[in-house]
Amino acid sequence: MFAGLLFITFGWLLPHQYQVNHSQTIATTQPHPFKLLLDLKNWPNIMAWHRLTGIRNTSISTPSTGTGAHIKLEHALGHLEITVVKQSDHNLEFSLLINDEHAGYGRLTSTTSANKTKINWHLNGMIYSSLFGGFIALYCEFYLEQMIISAINNINTHVKLQANQ
Repeated sequence: MFAGLLFITFGWLLPHQYQVNHSQTIATTQPHPFKLLLDLKNWPNIMAWHRLTGIRNTSISTPSTGTGAHIKLEHALGHLEITVVKQSDHNLEFSLLINDEHAGYGRLTSTTSANKTKINWHLNGMIYSSLFGGFIALYCEFYLEQMIISAINNINTHVKLQANQ
């Protein structure tokens, strides 16, 4: 009983916000590997969503680029909607909505020089569930960071494979 009370209290005290910042430089002479991220139809492969258990359906809007483009991802535990709110050649800003109640915001930017592209990824959001929100926010931070690292590694691999062709 005491352990349960301690668990609940700890869950209430944990911050309900999550924040992930990640930057990585990709060595390439190819123009704009960042363009892969600007088109949402590439996201399922870049993020390797096909490897996640529990994914039921993924739908991508047409068009899949520009303001208003969106992805809906249905999972056994809930659903996620990502909507582009602002886009340019070196910037992508999007909103996140998890289960129609937990809001988030993401921003991707790129800086390109002669033979490399630096991709900056920033995500933050709030979990509004009072009892388990702190635990869910911790999980989101860990899980999203791993997904971002994997996505950038997948882009890096894609760029290297194209360079070898």
